[in-house]
Amino acid sequence: MAYLDHAATSWPKSAAVLAAVQRWFSDVGVSEARGASSRCGLAAHEVGFARASIGRMVGLPAERVAFVSGATEGCNLALRALLRRPARVLTTAFEHSSVARPLRALQAERGLEVQVLPPRDGALTAAAVAEALARSAADVLVFTHASNVTGAAFDAAAICAVARAHGTTTVLDASQTAGLLDLRVGADVVIASGHKALGGPPGIGFVATAMPLAPQKQGGTGQGVARDVHPTEWPAAFEAGTPNTPAIFGLAAALRELPPARKLQQALAHLDQFTLGLQSLPGFRLLPVATPQRVPLCSFVHESLDPAEIAAVLAGAGVDVRSGHHCAPWLHEPLGTARGGTVRVSTSDTTTAAEVRQALAVLASLAAG
Repeated sequence: MAYLDHAATSWPKSAAVLAAVQRWFSDVGVSEARGASSRCGLAAHEVGFARASIGRMVGLPAERVAFVSGATEGCNLALRALLRRPARVLTTAFEHSSVARPLRALQAERGLEVQVLPPRDGALTAAAVAEALARSAADVLVFTHASNVTGAAFDAAAICAVARAHGTTTVLDASQTAGLLDLRVGADVVIASGHKALGGPPGIGFVATAMPLAPQKQGGTGQGVARDVHPTEWPAAFEAGTPNTPAIFGLAAALRELPPARKLQQALAHLDQFTLGLQSLPGFRLLPVATPQRVPLCSFVHESLDPAEIAAVLAGAGVDVRSGHHCAPWLHEPLGTARGGTVRVSTSDTTTAAEVRQALAVLASLAAG
């Protein structure tokens, strides 16, 4: 089987990640702050390591990193905490549904004004953000670090600097770049999932911020004080309920592995092998990447075949890709792919040249008719 859907979930997980998750089930079995046993101490060590590692990744202290179930929960919690009254939000057409849908819900509930920046020549630029903020001030800018449809990566540091100059709070969705690109870009809030390029298990992600975001769900935190009011101290404020400690163990193991730069170089080399081969096949068209920096994914369409049909043929030949709109509800209209979306191929450092050749062979047979 050729697995070329790493932008959704990286797979296979490394032996170290699998061993770490199994270690929790076989040797630990408890959560941090849920007792005084030595096993609780083991859990606290791994959770602390993961927090500190992510903190270094985003340029914040470990205690400013809260674990959540993934970027979807992180976006919901962070946006609800930030947008507690009618406010103006600037966002972009590149956003994932984990941003678009919470914003639309909050727009209906709380009277937000939401402006969606269209792509400018297929990109999101600091200049476009500056122009939008100059025309009309915004309380919050929420934007993705890279498009999960085209693979274009945006200059988040420049965008955050522009927003800061206008007094606008920035929320960065780093789901496609965590584990690949530098996240120390000056964003006020950074959110990501752990199961993509970070290489962790599903069901874990993080919200990292220096801002005093108020809790949006309440419950147990394992703290020793008996009180019926949820704590506001971080990270407990955002971590109500029993944590997904086995997934945190797996994420901690993943964070000990390859440095992001090497992961990105290897993944892009495999992607370039694919795109070079696809460009030689008649009938196929790659969506352009309109930025100098990119992440290892690409989208393409065919002049007569539906993306779902192409993906089904690939799946029948043992090649896993993704077709459709990729949870990007605002992007396909300007891209001209609203009807059926695209076929997306995404690679990682674990991709092999043989997997890429297998995918290209199937597509070549489609091109030949």
